[in-house]
Amino acid sequence: MAPNSTPFNTPMDPLIASRNVAKAILNAPTENGKLVATILSAYDLPYDEAVPTGVTMSYTMSNGQGGVNEISTGPPAARHRDHANSFKFGGASTDQLASMKKAPNTLELTAPLSTLFESVVTFTLTYADSTKNLTSRCTIHRTVRVNDTQWLILNLESAREYAARMVNNGGSHEPKTAAGGSGEGPTLRLKLRLTGPYRPEVSAIINVSNTWFHAMDAITDTTVGPTVGASQWLGDQTAVKLLLVPFVPLASLGTAILPIIGGILLICLPFFLPVVLIILAASAAVAAIGSAAYFSTRDGRTKIQHLIEPSYQMFLLTKTGQRIVYDVGPRPSPQNLAEAVLPTDMIGKLVVSLIVDLIGSASYLIPVAGEGFDLAWAPISMTLVGALYDGVMPSLKYVALAEELLPFTDFVPTATVGWVTEFAPILIDQGKRTMGMSRASRETKVVRMRQ
Repeated sequence: MAPNSTPFNTPMDPLIASRNVAKAILNAPTENGKLVATILSAYDLPYDEAVPTGVTMSYTMSNGQGGVNEISTGPPAARHRDHANSFKFGGASTDQLASMKKAPNTLELTAPLSTLFESVVTFTLTYADSTKNLTSRCTIHRTVRVNDTQWLILNLESAREYAARMVNNGGSHEPKTAAGGSGEGPTLRLKLRLTGPYRPEVSAIINVSNTWFHAMDAITDTTVGPTVGASQWLGDQTAVKLLLVPFVPLASLGTAILPIIGGILLICLPFFLPVVLIILAASAAVAAIGSAAYFSTRDGRTKIQHLIEPSYQMFLLTKTGQRIVYDVGPRPSPQNLAEAVLPTDMIGKLVVSLIVDLIGSASYLIPVAGEGFDLAWAPISMTLVGALYDGVMPSLKYVALAEELLPFTDFVPTATVGWVTEFAPILIDQGKRTMGMSRASRETKVVRMRQ
């Protein structure tokens, strides 16, 4: 998933790779964003004889400033054969394109990515008589994502039509059918792409990950061969198979006494609980380290990429995902991040609410130390409850925070209360309608029987 990844076929000293980790953090890209528009054609223009002189592109920032760095294409390459008053742009030969830095129908705007992402871009189809100019506008973050390409059909309108629509639509810049409109009336067809840098911390993570993967590949190339050879040698030895002779009786004995050990542990659970938790934590840490090492290898990376790639791409389609990964403006809050990943349906919210309340009440398992766990869980619970139910009960997250911080209040199911507040009226209304329909059906049957 990381672009410009380091090739993995060149051995590298792990010590050198580890020293490069610190340098990788300083290599985060800081270049501006770039908006590239390729003008394809203009269709169904309202003027019979007039030929456009070109298409200009400019942007206006969210505060109303901008529009001064206007760039323009050349005139259209040809009239369209199948549509009246329609023109094609581009049309340069291969030799001409080779001698140009960019195609004649390509427009590029460069600015900080955060500025471009929130800006309104204006495309103007220009004529020699400026009163005939036609324009179309689109808001970038509603139209295209960072490092994504969109094919658009934008409705064109005159300055008079634009002024009238601004009055009727309450100041909305975009036509009702912008960015893939119905195609009725004059339209401008183009390809739009927005590119820009990752956030510095994301770039640092990508660079560090590439360095780490390179080091793991070097270690794997060095150790896997001897390890595989040793395992094959051991597998061929008859003496190894003889170890099954003492192993089978011991395994049978362990299976027989396992219920006894389980019963003793169940009776003494309150005394053994801290030890059990320590063992579980140590086992989880060992499993996490082993999994991280495996998924850092070539085979592990291939398997994990197939699993997480669809979810990663869906996450990038959200505005919160764009704000986390790319430098498009202020960083999202923890609650925004939680809102992007938590479910919004009734059953999903119920499951998450029950889990949140269960974790909050788990501190009762350790009477004294559990209160210390509540101090760490309180802000997390507040964030999750706010992400789930801020639209229904904005103050509920503060109740969740107080519940976890105050002693002996963990039994209050705050998240479940939010679920009941949001969905109980809906369920009650559905029940009433169902009962009303059933009653009406029974009355109809009684009337029919009497007839």
